[in-house]
Amino acid sequence: MSRCQIAWKLCLLLVGFLAACVAPPPVSSEEAPPAKVSILFWDQFMDVSDRMDAIVADFNASQDRIEVVREPYTVTAMRDIVRTALTSGTGPDIIYYDLGPGISGVLADAGLLMPLDDIYVERGWDQRIYPWTLDRSTFNGHVYGVANELEFIGFYYNQRLFAEHDWRVPETWDELIALCPAIREAGLVPIAFTNGPSWPAFHMFSIMMNNRVGRERLARMISGEESWDHPDTVDAIRKFFVDMPAAGCFPQDFHAISYEDGLAMMQTGQAVMHPSGTWNVALFADSALTPDPIGFFFLPSLDGGPVVVPGGIGSGWVVNAHTPHLEAVLEFIDYLISEETGKRWIMEINVVPAFPVDTTDLVIPELLEQALAIIGEQADTMGYNIDVVVPARFNQVQWDGFAAIFQGQKTPADIAAELQAAMEEAKAAGEVVNLTE
Repeated sequence: MSRCQIAWKLCLLLVGFLAACVAPPPVSSEEAPPAKVSILFWDQFMDVSDRMDAIVADFNASQDRIEVVREPYTVTAMRDIVRTALTSGTGPDIIYYDLGPGISGVLADAGLLMPLDDIYVERGWDQRIYPWTLDRSTFNGHVYGVANELEFIGFYYNQRLFAEHDWRVPETWDELIALCPAIREAGLVPIAFTNGPSWPAFHMFSIMMNNRVGRERLARMISGEESWDHPDTVDAIRKFFVDMPAAGCFPQDFHAISYEDGLAMMQTGQAVMHPSGTWNVALFADSALTPDPIGFFFLPSLDGGPVVVPGGIGSGWVVNAHTPHLEAVLEFIDYLISEETGKRWIMEINVVPAFPVDTTDLVIPELLEQALAIIGEQADTMGYNIDVVVPARFNQVQWDGFAAIFQGQKTPADIAAELQAAMEEAKAAGEVVNLTE
């Protein structure tokens, strides 16, 4: 073999050796997409749960980074478990919850909610949300909530039953009381007030006190500047919590019946009236849920004076102080307060959002149209839904005290004195919101 042949073979061997040392090219494949951030969202939209599911689903479909997991609860169930869930570290990242110092404020005081002052400015929410709503979600000088649900409280009534029996919408307190025995004679429940969970009585106290003392004086009482231990407070409590049961206005054992069962009485035509607020418009405006047409009126004047409508902010979004996914939560809130979603709040959820929405092209249910008109006309002059602007210890007196009246254990005068004592304690502890500044 010649030297050239030997050299040639050595070169071939060397090339083969080097080729064996080079890694093979990677197999072509698409990179796996990054995992989505999952945030847990609790809300109270049980009656329109499928519609709320759709709103959340549309957000999720628009995202490649965020997945919202929704869990709906009744109002009562959420109030029972939310603090424990947040404290344990297993709670939601974002909650649709009642605003006010006596409810969300309790969670904020415990360090469980995130202050949103800087976030409001950074994300332009201060330009989007009605400014007057911030007072209702500000505790200890910080904003903790993004308001959504503007509301007021009055009486729903069954228009078919009123027409069939020739009953008239009452224009005075005496006319309202006189309706009760007439409705009883027809074999129906006059007013489906049910207080099993205790908090419905809070709303009734609000409508009575607003009409009894007026907006300005009630603001001074809530601010701790005037006494609750007054004959006007006693009269307001007595009229609703003593006189109305005595007149047969409520279902038997109303203090032990759930709120949901009271709503069902109204939906099925067993009851003629239901005292509550705009949060039930969705339920009563949907003929699939409530077949009979439903109307609405405000509590008549107690003494011939002007009718003062208790209203303000019902619920809004609050954020878990310890959420590990803050940016995702804020992006979800951006979506919830957008113009497009605002129209869906009105048309699909039947609530009045706390930001302007162009309703020019919307066909709105009559009940909701009435609510939008009232809020548009009276938002700045409405009275107060007391339980959302008073301290927790004041609400505890309401919780225990009204139940004690129903059971014959205490008098309206007893509760008026206890409310004032609770307010004095709260003021000394720096827990009272000032509505008169």
